[in-house]
Amino acid sequence: MELYLLLLVAGCLSGVLTILFGFAGGFVVVPLVYTTIRLHTDAGSMANELAFKSAIATSLLLMIINSALASYQQYKKGKLKWPYIFPLAYWIAVGAALGTFASFYLSANFLKWAFVLYLVVTIVDCVFRQIKHPQQQQESSARLLTTQERSVGGVIIGAVAAALGVGGSVMTVPLFRRCGLDMSSSVALANPLSMPLAIAGTITFIVGYMFQPVVLGTHFIGYFYYPALLCLIVGGYIGMKIAGPWSNKLSNRTHERGYIVLLTLVLFSIL
Repeated sequence: MELYLLLLVAGCLSGVLTILFGFAGGFVVVPLVYTTIRLHTDAGSMANELAFKSAIATSLLLMIINSALASYQQYKKGKLKWPYIFPLAYWIAVGAALGTFASFYLSANFLKWAFVLYLVVTIVDCVFRQIKHPQQQQESSARLLTTQERSVGGVIIGAVAAALGVGGSVMTVPLFRRCGLDMSSSVALANPLSMPLAIAGTITFIVGYMFQPVVLGTHFIGYFYYPALLCLIVGGYIGMKIAGPWSNKLSNRTHERGYIVLLTLVLFSIL
């Protein structure tokens, strides 16, 4: 019971992070769902052995719901800039399908250290931007994504995010900041762009299960662990309601500093 209450709190936290930073909760959700499955299943059982895969699948499904709710809120506020979403979203979906499929075969250790390297580079880049531009940049100087950023960048974002079961905002927000968008606009765009990778990743898990079905137990639908999913959905909705009024109150500089702190916490959690 304590773990399910913790999952409810984690869902609330993921909702807050989704609204304020575009994080759909993967870094919070995956470890907790993994731990919950391991503690509630017998050692040596199929569910116990595939706990990490189930945690990623559950996180991706939750990401669809959280990202959709957050995107709707951003849409009502008029924050979605469609030229930045398409066709990048299509390339992210392609990368997500490839990344989810590759996660069945690639070494988890390789994925981890590749992502750690990316996080270090991104944190250094964000800190450098804070030093180089002490004043808030004007969004009028923002540029559109290049063709290469949309295609190659989109595939990489989708592949890495889906393979790790996390939202693509860790890569899309820095990408849009390099284009000159402010933090509020970058975070708003991260939410709808998390949906194609979450949908593609979830479908890939469903198709993979259809071709290689395994019996995980009564609390599973395919790879999805639904007791945790229900707690996380309820908690996420509560968290979004809490964070909604705060999304417009953070200055661009404070917003980015909070994002740097969050990325640093993510880095240490992975290490």
